[in-house]
Amino acid sequence: MDDSPSDIVYGQRGALPVPRNVVPGDLSTEPESGEQYMLRVRMEAASIPNVVVANNRRQLLLTSNPEKLPLVGTSPASHCLPLNSVAQPSAKWLSDFERYFAQQRRHFRAALAATNIAANPDVPGISQAKEWRTYCYNISDGNCQMLATLAHIDQPMTMRLLKWMTTWLSKDQLRRVEAIWLWYLLLSLDSLLDHEDTHALRELCRALLRIRSIVATSFCQERGEEIASLNILVAAVTRGYRQRDLE
Repeated sequence: MDDSPSDIVYGQRGALPVPRNVVPGDLSTEPESGEQYMLRVRMEAASIPNVVVANNRRQLLLTSNPEKLPLVGTSPASHCLPLNSVAQPSAKWLSDFERYFAQQRRHFRAALAATNIAANPDVPGISQAKEWRTYCYNISDGNCQMLATLAHIDQPMTMRLLKWMTTWLSKDQLRRVEAIWLWYLLLSLDSLLDHEDTHALRELCRALLRIRSIVATSFCQERGEEIASLNILVAAVTRGYRQRDLE
């Protein structure tokens, strides 16, 4: 994915690249393909507030006496390191994002329905966690292959991937490929979730919150994009799936 071509909308390589020959089409209609959907997402993303780490606020990212973080799934989000205000989304951003996420879920599910699915897609079996990890982290065709994969699998497998992805996350960073997969998985979920599914989403959110608390204390200013990704994914759970008590 790092070798993806320049993004025609932003003039630089994006996390979710779109081929140059794709056009947005009539914005009042459903997207005709996954690529057209992603182009519309990239265009619309420019109109909503960004949550980044300001370049001149390095000292605000430092905290004293860091506490030892608990293992994933064993403690509530309140055990995270204190989050500096520079990395905290505003109330307005969260409110705007809630509406944005609901809209994107509708469009994304329509894009999945319009995605061509191979008769025999080359994906691992439903219980092959190790093979799925290799597949997800070494995917070569970018968002097109991800869309085809998600169009092929059902809701239980989508939730299983979310659970596995939670265990695959490291304690102190969110990789780009992880952020993209998690964003797609959260968009593709059905709105009707049972208790077990909701619990899995909350565990994912807690893991992301713990990573964010560590990233926010980093000296590296270049991690602002990572914090923005974490904020988006956390909000997708807390606002998109109504788990606001985790904020």
